Amino acid sequence: MRVSDSLIYDEGLLEDLESVSRGGLRDLLEHLTRPPSRFYLRVNGIKTSAEEVLQALAERGFQFHRDEQLPYAIWTDVEGPFRVSLLDKVVVADKRSAESVYLGSDLYGPGVLKADNVRAGDEVTVVTPEGLPVAEGVAVVDGSFMMRVKRGLAVRVTTSVYKTPKVRELPGFDEGLIYSQSLPSMWAVALASPSPKEVIVDFNAAPGGKTSLAAQLAGRDSTIIAVDRDSKVEKLKANLQRLGADWVKVIGGDSRMASKLLGLEGKVDLVLIDPPCTNLGVIPKLYDAKSLLDAVTLARYQRQFIAEAWRVLRPGGRLVYSTCTLTDVENESNVIFATELGFEVQRPSAMPRGASFNGLGVRFSPEDGHPGFFASIMVKPGG
Repeated sequence: MRVSDSLIYDEGLLEDLESVSRGGLRDLLEHLTRPPSRFYLRVNGIKTSAEEVLQALAERGFQFHRDEQLPYAIWTDVEGPFRVSLLDKVVVADKRSAESVYLGSDLYGPGVLKADNVRAGDEVTVVTPEGLPVAEGVAVVDGSFMMRVKRGLAVRVTTSVYKTPKVRELPGFDEGLIYSQSLPSMWAVALASPSPKEVIVDFNAAPGGKTSLAAQLAGRDSTIIAVDRDSKVEKLKANLQRLGADWVKVIGGDSRMASKLLGLEGKVDLVLIDPPCTNLGVIPKLYDAKSLLDAVTLARYQRQFIAEAWRVLRPGGRLVYSTCTLTDVENESNVIFATELGFEVQRPSAMPRGASFNGLGVRFSPEDGHPGFFASIMVKPGG
């Protein structure tokens, strides 16, 4: 079913989304096309303090504020919308890159799909594969180079529909003092309270946001293992190194077999699972097409990680199951599956502002200006 020009969801998926909306299906879908009201960064406490980062940002003219609850979370307003013109020269970006450019990020080579007759120095419009203008900018290299080399900066954005800071250009990024991470993602780790001396395993670690926050909170006396596919290991290692989490052990492999891969059956204190999902909570969406079958298929896949977490956790160990999607079938239904294995849902000791707890997990909704997100903290009984 075509909900709009940008969102194409079938009836089954729409019914699932309607069941989790508060203001009704139409209101939820409208919020999926808008960005969050705030843009968040995490201050890397391994290397610096919030005071130092806020001062450095202010000296460069960036107005950031402390989050009301998390001491390492800082934010600035998302500005816009602004008008973007369709110029004579056009660069087509893939969906993921276009959504980043829509918020003010520069366009990099891997995200370029087409750049006909573009020369370095040309003023260009960056558009989605469907032709929607998302930003104006200046081509840094020829279009033929963008298509052939597929790396490096392609277009420096000057005007975008919405504006957020270019993270790579902020003071402290290269030194690993800050990390771009959504507030719900930070809360998913914070709710589990990683502690010193704990054995912590991140089953879906790349690109390293939750792993590095767990390292930040638990400290160097913890044992942290980050697992993800072999193809993601290099980037994961680079991110953890930049952030100073050099004691984290990175393992390439399939964490659905973590008990054999790591040899830690029944020995882990905390498992983090943030598995592949339908990403329905990632906003803004310029285009999306999905079905209920997509969600059901992924839910079956996600349950394999939950079952393996049961095997590696010690009695009394904790599981954080989180997704950046909205469907019941990938969230609450999977928590019910976990309880059937024996897990017990833990009520959060502190509730995130603007989120809700429904007895199975914490939900962040785009209807409240947040990225859509779900997180459940569960305990393996017996400790």
